[in-house]
Amino acid sequence: MTKRKFTVTGMSCSACSAAVERAARSVEGVTDAAVSLLTGTMVTEYDEGVASPEAICAAVSRAGYSATLGTPRREEDDGEFKKRVRRLVISAALCLVLMYITMGHMIGLPLPPFMDPHGGGWAPAVNAAVQLALTLPVLILNGHYFTDGVKAVLNRAPNMNTLIATGAGASFIYGIFVTVRIFVAAATGGKGHGLTEQLFFESAAMIPVLISLGKTLEGRENRRTTRAVTALLELAPKTAEIERDGGIVTVSADLIEPGDVVLIRAGGGVPCDGVVISGTGSCDEAVITGESVPVEKETGSALAAGSVLTSGFVRMKATRTGEETTVARVAALVEEASSSKAPVQRLADKISGIFVPVVVLIAVVTLIVWLVAGAGLSRAVRFAVCVLVISCPCALGLATPTAVMCGVGSGARHGILIKSAEALETLGRAEVILTDKTGTLTEGKMEVTDVISASGDGGELLSAAAALEKKSEHPIGRAVVTYAEDRGVKIPEAEDYVAHGGGGVEGLIRGARYCAGNLKFVGCALTEDMEKTAENLAAEGKTPVFVSRDGGIAGIIALRDRIKPTSREAVEEMRALGCTVMMLTGDNAVTAEAAGRELGIGKDDVIASVKPDGKDEAVSAVMSGEAAGDGRRRVTVMIGDGVNDAPSLARADVGIAVGAGTDVAIESADAVLVRNDLRDASSAVMLSRDVMRIVKQNLMWAFFYNVLCIPLAAGVLYPPFGLSLTPMIAAAAMSLSSITVVSNALRLTRWTPERARRKMKEKQ
Repeated sequence: MTKRKFTVTGMSCSACSAAVERAARSVEGVTDAAVSLLTGTMVTEYDEGVASPEAICAAVSRAGYSATLGTPRREEDDGEFKKRVRRLVISAALCLVLMYITMGHMIGLPLPPFMDPHGGGWAPAVNAAVQLALTLPVLILNGHYFTDGVKAVLNRAPNMNTLIATGAGASFIYGIFVTVRIFVAAATGGKGHGLTEQLFFESAAMIPVLISLGKTLEGRENRRTTRAVTALLELAPKTAEIERDGGIVTVSADLIEPGDVVLIRAGGGVPCDGVVISGTGSCDEAVITGESVPVEKETGSALAAGSVLTSGFVRMKATRTGEETTVARVAALVEEASSSKAPVQRLADKISGIFVPVVVLIAVVTLIVWLVAGAGLSRAVRFAVCVLVISCPCALGLATPTAVMCGVGSGARHGILIKSAEALETLGRAEVILTDKTGTLTEGKMEVTDVISASGDGGELLSAAAALEKKSEHPIGRAVVTYAEDRGVKIPEAEDYVAHGGGGVEGLIRGARYCAGNLKFVGCALTEDMEKTAENLAAEGKTPVFVSRDGGIAGIIALRDRIKPTSREAVEEMRALGCTVMMLTGDNAVTAEAAGRELGIGKDDVIASVKPDGKDEAVSAVMSGEAAGDGRRRVTVMIGDGVNDAPSLARADVGIAVGAGTDVAIESADAVLVRNDLRDASSAVMLSRDVMRIVKQNLMWAFFYNVLCIPLAAGVLYPPFGLSLTPMIAAAAMSLSSITVVSNALRLTRWTPERARRKMKEKQ
C-alpha cells in the first residue's frame, strides 16, 4: 500500500471534507482517505497496482472540488489569503453604504429627499434601485458561495456554501420581487413606502460579507495553528560554510551532502545533522528538545539541524541532510499527526454528513408553518433564511483538528512527538504504563561495582572475564572490558569463543574453559559464602555475573545500571495521573525488585526475568487482563528504547520510544520522547488530557450552538416573547461560532509541561 498527500481546494465545512473522503474512497484500490479541513490536505492509502493519483484527483473533481498531488506552497496560500481580504474590504465598504441607506434613517441620519424610503412618488423606488445596485456587486464579489453551493447540490453533497447561497439568494430574490411591486406602485400612483420595510437587500449582502469576515478571521487563526510546522522547517539556516577542494566555500544548505565537513561559528545555526570532528562549544537545542539550557559539545558529539551554537567553534561531518534531518522529521511527524483524525471526530463527521440536508428541511418546514400561521410572506421568508444562515457545520469540522494541531505542535516544541491523533486521544485514557528498565528507567550504562574472586585473585578473575566479554556487544560485556582496561589489567585472547543469547559467553583462556553469564548458564554449584554474596548483591539492585573455570565457580562480577535522576519523579507523576506503573526487565526477581523499590514501584508491579522475545507476550497479558487475573481489558502504554522493544511498542495501545533509543524502536512507536527523560511520558498523558478537554469543549459548543440557535432562528420564541433574529444577526452568530472554536483551541499553543504539572498538583 502507498500513502500520498493531496492538496484539496474548494472545501468550506466538514460536510465538504466528508464528500471529498467519499469521492476518494469510491476509487477502486483506495483503502483509506482522511481529509483535514484545517490544512486543506488529504492523505490517501491505496494500491498502486489498481489506483493512481490521477484517478483520485479526477474523483475529487467530479465531486465538485479540486485535488492536486503534494502539499500547498506557503506562497500560494498567502496569495489566496490576500485575495480573500481584498474581496472582503471592497464588499464591506459597499455594505456600509447599503446599511446607511437602509437603516440610517432609523437613528436620524439624513437621506436625500429623492430617495427617502418614506417619501412620495418615485422616492421609494429610487431607494430600492440604489439598494439593488449596491447589493449586486457584493454578490458578484462573493459569487464563489453560489457557484460552490450549486455544484455541491448537483453532486448530491450539499454543504455550508449551499446554506449561504440559499439564504442570501432567497433574500435577494425576495428583494427583487418587492422592488418590482414598489416600481409598479410608483408607476400607477400608489404608495410604495410601506413596501421598503420588506426589502431584504441588506440581508442578501451582509450574509456573505459577515460569513467572509468570519472565514477570514478563522483563516488567520488557522494560520497561527499551522505556523509551528512551518517555523520548524525554517529554523535551519539557508546557507552553510563547508570545506571543499582544499578551501572554504559558502553554499546553499540544500547542496550539503552526507560526508561534507561543515564549519559552525558562535551564533551560527546548524544546517544539517552531523557529528563534531573537532572543536568545542555550547549548543542551544531547544528546537528539538524544548530544553533552553545549552549543551556542551566536543569531538564525537551529535548536532541536530535547527540548533544554534551559542559559543565556541566546531567542525562537523554531515550525516543527514534535507528532509532526513531531525528537525525535518519532527516537522513531518507534526504535520502527519495534524492531518490524522481522532476517533472522537467520527461522531462529528457522521453528523456533518447529514447536517445540511436536515437544515434545508427545517428551513422549508419553518417557511410553511409561518405561512400557514398567517404571518405573511415577508416574516416567513425571514425566519427560513435565518435558519439557513445560522446553522454552522464549520464549527463541527474544526472542533477536533484545530485542537489536535495545536496540541501536537506544543508537544513537539517540548520534545514530545506524537505521530497520530488516535495516539494522542488514547494516551489520555491510559490505565497501565509498562516501562522497560535498561535505558528507559536507568541510564543504560552498566558499571562494575564489585569483583569477588573465589581464589582471592581479583585480577585473574577480571582478566578472564574481560577476555570473554571483549568479543561481546552486550552492555554488560562492554562494561566489564572498560573496567578492566581502566585498571590496566592485561586481557588475553579467548579461543573457541561462543555467545549464547540470554545466557552468557564461553571460551578457552590459557588452556582452561571459562564461562560467564547467569547462574543457570554457568551451571556450577556455589559455596555457601558465594551464594550469600550473590543474594546480597541482587538485593542491592546489582546484576551478578557468574564466572566459572573448568566447571567450578571462579567468582562473581557485579554490575549496576544507575537509575536516572528523574525516573522516580516520573513514576510518581504517572501514579498521580491515576495510572498503574509496571516495570519490565530481564533481571532476576531479586535484582528487579530492588530496582523497583528505588523507583517506588511495588513488588507486584515488577515483571522480571523477561527474555527479549517475551516482552510482546508480557504486554499482551497486561492488556487482556490475564496478568491481573480478572480478564478486564486495560488501555496500556509501553515505553522502551531498544530493538527488542519494537514488537512490544507496536503491540501496546500506545508505544512510546525514548529519543536515545534505536531507529527501529522509534519507527515502531506512536510517540517519541526526544529528551530521553521519562517525565515527558507523564507530560504526554497530561497533554493528551488537556487536548481532549478542549476537543470536548469545542464539540459541546458546536452541538449546543446549533441545537439552541436553530429553534431561535426559526422563530420559536417570537409568539410568546416577541424574540426573533434577523438574517444579519444570524450570519454574525454563525461566523462567531467558528471563531470561538478555533480561538479556544489556540489556548493549547501556550501549553507547557511545567504549567500542566502545576495544574495537576493544584487538583491533588
